Amino acid sequence: MGRNQYVELEIKKAKANGTAAKLPAAQKPCDQMAEAIVMDGGKRGQTVKVCADPNCRVHHPNTPSPQQVAKERADERKRIEKEKLAITVRHRVLATILQRVSAPLKKADLLIVAHYLISRLSYSQIPAVAKRHKVEVKKDSDSGQELLAKQVENYDESDLCRVLLEISLLDSAYRRSATDGEDTLLSVAKRYRVDVEKLQKAVAAEFAAKRDKKAKPKGEAAA
Repeated sequence: MGRNQYVELEIKKAKANGTAAKLPAAQKPCDQMAEAIVMDGGKRGQTVKVCADPNCRVHHPNTPSPQQVAKERADERKRIEKEKLAITVRHRVLATILQRVSAPLKKADLLIVAHYLISRLSYSQIPAVAKRHKVEVKKDSDSGQELLAKQVENYDESDLCRVLLEISLLDSAYRRSATDGEDTLLSVAKRYRVDVEKLQKAVAAEFAAKRDKKAKPKGEAAA
C-alpha cells in the first residue's frame, strides 16, 4: 500500500490515571489494527502495526462517512435547485412586468434615454440584455452596446418603455443590487399587479416536472 493509504501506529499503554483519551491518534489501538511489513524506507523489513481502514473513527476522525457525503451532496443539489427556482421566478416576474408597461413618452425622447442607458451597461449585463432581445454579439464585430442601440431604433414607444424599465430592473432581477434595502423588482411587480406567488408556483411545478422526467428510467413505456 502507498504511504497515504494507512496510518502507522505506535501503540502505548494507557497510564492508570486515565490519560488514554489525551494520547495522539497514532498511539491508540483500534479494531481494524493489523501488522504489516515495511517494504521501503528506513524501516524496511520491519513489522509494524497499521490501520488501513479509511472509515476508522479513531485514526480518521475527520473523514466523512459515506452517509454524510451522500447527505451533503443531496443538500447541495437542493440548494442549487432552490437558487435556480428563485432566479427563474424573478426572471418571470421581470418578463410579466415588461408585458404590462405602457408608453408615457414619445419615441424620440425614449430613444435618447434608451441609448444613454445602453451605453452604460456593464460588461456582465450586456449578454443578458442582448439575449432577451435576440441580439447576437460576435467577436470582431461592433460592441454589444452598439448592436443593442441599432436594434432599439426599430422599436415603437411601448417596446422602448419596456427596454428602459428592463435595464433599470436588471440588477434587481439578478440580485446584484443591495439586499438590505427595498426589493425593487417586487415593488414594481406589486405596482403592476403581478401575482409573484402564482408565478413562483408555476415555476416550481415546471422544475418538478423536469426533475420527474430525469428520474424516469429510460425505455419505460409511456402511460
